[in-house]
Amino acid sequence: MASVIAIYRKNGLFSKSRCRYLTTATEGDALRKLWVAASALIRFSVMLIMQQVGLLHVHGASHGSFWRKRVFMRLAYAFGVPVIFHLHGGEFRQFVDQRLDAGSRQKVLETLQTCSLIYCLNDEVAGWLRSVLSGVAVQVMPNPVDLPQEEAPREKRDSSILFLGRLEQEKGVFDLLAAFSAIARQAPEARLLLCGVGSARAKLEKIVQENRLSSRVDFPGWVDGKEKARLLRRAGVFVLPSYAEGMPMSVLEAMASGTPVVASRVGAVPEMLENGNSGFVVEAGQLDQLAEAILAALDESRSADLSSRALARVNEYYSAKVVLDRLRWQYAKFSQ
Repeated sequence: MASVIAIYRKNGLFSKSRCRYLTTATEGDALRKLWVAASALIRFSVMLIMQQVGLLHVHGASHGSFWRKRVFMRLAYAFGVPVIFHLHGGEFRQFVDQRLDAGSRQKVLETLQTCSLIYCLNDEVAGWLRSVLSGVAVQVMPNPVDLPQEEAPREKRDSSILFLGRLEQEKGVFDLLAAFSAIARQAPEARLLLCGVGSARAKLEKIVQENRLSSRVDFPGWVDGKEKARLLRRAGVFVLPSYAEGMPMSVLEAMASGTPVVASRVGAVPEMLENGNSGFVVEAGQLDQLAEAILAALDESRSADLSSRALARVNEYYSAKVVLDRLRWQYAKFSQ
């Protein structure tokens, strides 16, 4: 969500329209988190009383994110203000159907039922929402991505295999490292860059040492901004072998950079990559598929067309201008 909001801000949604953003969560200790949430709630309540709110657009996900935002949604409903609930994250269905007791599940569904519109990230979640709600409009709204600046230098792609994200089990990093062990024997020039932080790093480093891959696997830590853009422009392939996703920004950024993508068939990934027409889609946990797809992506003659189609798809559906124009159009409909 933070990446999406940052793109909204960068492209003028909050500065060039009558749109005000309230932060309800932050990093830090419990007291700081409580202060930020309470301050936002007080400000929102005052705006409601002063009749300064024509529409509430809530960005939420599972667990605490939903329960925190639910307070704002119920308040808006009580004041007759329409609500758009924008669902992020890849595990909301499991959160509602498997992790809540009957009473809590009912509260979630009753809150969603009061929304004027629900945005989600893929067709599967949209279908589920329509099946558990009655008469609520549900639409797929993609995440936006900034297109690379035309003046950015184009570096010659190498044989690096790039991962960007949290170094955690559910992101498939252990699968990627296992697949790389097989790839290393067939592609002597290939290198693996595991960019990110997380609890699995120490264990991953141990596996690298045990398999004598230290000269071919790097852990650059968390990268962002210009360094991330440079790595994407240079990488031979971007890989996200995750077990659960919504609409991963890293895949969109790779597509926008013209970098060949290999990603698991989770969340919105199949729709983003057109089931293999704009990138290589593999089943999560299938190491042979993963290794084969990565090797294919490193073969420029096989992946060049996929990358071109991916870039065209980003321009048509996921660019910040396209997504924000659609969002502004929807805001205008509610203000009529």
